[in-house]
Amino acid sequence: MSIQTLASVRAKPRLRREEGETEHERKSGPEHISVMTKEALKLLDPKEGDLVVDATLGLGGHSEVILGVRGVTLIALDADEEAVLSGQEKLRHFGKRAVVINANFRDIKKVLRKEGVTKIDKALFDLGWNKGQLLSGRGFSFLSDEPLNMSYGKKPASGFSAAEILNTWEEKVLADVLFGYGEETYARRIAKAIVARRKIKPFETTIELVEVVRDSVPPRYRHSRLNPATKTFQALRIAVNDELGVIEKSLEAAWKMLTPGGRIVVISFHSIEDRLVKRTFAALTKKGAVLLTKKPLIAERQEVIANPSARSAKMRGIEKTK
Repeated sequence: MSIQTLASVRAKPRLRREEGETEHERKSGPEHISVMTKEALKLLDPKEGDLVVDATLGLGGHSEVILGVRGVTLIALDADEEAVLSGQEKLRHFGKRAVVINANFRDIKKVLRKEGVTKIDKALFDLGWNKGQLLSGRGFSFLSDEPLNMSYGKKPASGFSAAEILNTWEEKVLADVLFGYGEETYARRIAKAIVARRKIKPFETTIELVEVVRDSVPPRYRHSRLNPATKTFQALRIAVNDELGVIEKSLEAAWKMLTPGGRIVVISFHSIEDRLVKRTFAALTKKGAVLLTKKPLIAERQEVIANPSARSAKMRGIEKTK
């Protein structure tokens, strides 16, 4: 965990209910719909001959739309093997124009160089995660009893699992993680309860954690629209996968490989990520870039109605000028 990154995202916390899903939405199944595909395509503006990187393939919705532009070649990455297999099948009909690779986008530079690529024209980062992962058995869902892993790939990017965090980290650090990465109002209460519980029995499964969180927060919070464990699970997922550190490093790597006139578009789903992207893009404007969005774009009302996951999506874009 990067202490500097954690400190920066804690600087001006904004607690937002819309950043999680309701329990009903989580129960609705693994169907995943890529958000803001029309806006992403317009902002990326891929042209014939462009090499585009979809750094977060998911189930291939954005990649499919991008490849719909004649003469575009696309390289898509994903740390989840199941997503890669699904994406390969989805994009098979595009032939050699579509290359799908099982890799975390933190390794974007190394992966692309292995493919003989040193320059790219466009890059898309969709920082959401597909709902199929709720059924992966890796501890992402608080509605089923699963081992507390929470890693996207075979091995956690951070080097530790959610269970290790819960069972070994100090109470203050736990509270900082829950507040900094989950914007959890009751971070200290929950951290204290976690430490007390693990003295009796170490955490092993998701339901054990859900029960501790539920019992440590006030009744009004316990019975609110969101499951009270939502922000705790978000924080642990971010920590396990080193998501904020990975975002910073991968955006910088993509920027260095970008050709003049090239573009990077990022879709984030909670305020922590959006602030990080905003700060990263602001720094890049000092290195020869222009912002394509002064304020983040949000999904149209019709899309939010059809796909509630889109309600918290924010899209930012930047263009390299030299």
